Amino acid sequence: MPPRDTTPKGHTVDGYKAAILEHGSLKAAAKALGVQRGSIQRMIKRHDGKPYSEAPPSRWRPGAEIVAARKAEFARVKTSDRGKGARIVHLADDGPYCVIFLGDPHLDSPGTDLSLWEHWIAPLNYRKHVHGFGLGDWLDNWVKPLAFLYGQSETPAPEGWILLEHYLDQIGEHLVGSVAGNHDDWSGASDVLGALMNKHGVAHASNSIGISLRCPNGRLITIGARHSWAGRSMWNPVHGIRRAAMMGRRETILVGGHTHVSAESRVKHPDAETFTWCAQVASFKTVDDYADRLDLDDKHASPAVAAVIDPRRPDTDPQLVTLFHDPSAATDYLAFLRRKKAA
Repeated sequence: MPPRDTTPKGHTVDGYKAAILEHGSLKAAAKALGVQRGSIQRMIKRHDGKPYSEAPPSRWRPGAEIVAARKAEFARVKTSDRGKGARIVHLADDGPYCVIFLGDPHLDSPGTDLSLWEHWIAPLNYRKHVHGFGLGDWLDNWVKPLAFLYGQSETPAPEGWILLEHYLDQIGEHLVGSVAGNHDDWSGASDVLGALMNKHGVAHASNSIGISLRCPNGRLITIGARHSWAGRSMWNPVHGIRRAAMMGRRETILVGGHTHVSAESRVKHPDAETFTWCAQVASFKTVDDYADRLDLDDKHASPAVAAVIDPRRPDTDPQLVTLFHDPSAATDYLAFLRRKKAA
């Protein structure tokens, strides 16, 4: 014989469920409503077809939902720019312009010269055709075993991010590209850096990115930037970048940071008679205890490189790109080119 239903008239399943949610448990709801706990359980079972369970829902998704989410995640990763494709940056006119490639800033490091940094970022102004490009390691971002190094700095980690935001508010709109370096990747900080760059509309990627600067007439100048390039040579600091150009990279400019040394080279591609300018850019961290400890040679010429580009010249012209180690000289030359008619 089934148990006698003692559920008071007027009580509903939805009312019981709402009471359970309100009071936090079936027992507390039954007490508040003045009914037996068993009465609530039997009514819910008759309505739902299964016993009521007070077990909390699983924090994990069911298998089918996980599969769908994973497929969607892979589709996003597959179609995203992983440094192999080129993002288009549209320029204001068809005339000459300058791109200043900023070496590793390490803005929160005691060894970084912020006056030198401000000297190089001062000319950035896309309205005056002077653009910037960040090559990574924006902050020291010491983590785990290296966190003790913050004891040698007066700038704690949170203030480093405030410092970076302070400068990005000044130069963000003038940057055409940015990559994250190994210091930025530590502790997932590159995701935070990416969000900051996205806020200012800067094309950004972890470690490597391709940028195509497009004039209104369709003329393209291509840039391949990596924080670090594979390949080292004691005889040639730009070896890794130059090797990439000789092995098939055909961008107008290939550039990298990371090693805190300066070097340039120009590669001619015999099959197409075109050129690639290769630049290894040093750092604004000009006092480096680590380099001194390893007795590394000082190969630092300047913390940034300014490339003045005259898109009116063809890719086969060795005067298409001119590299400068002084921003004032670069902007003076740019002003001269913009006054001068195309050859």
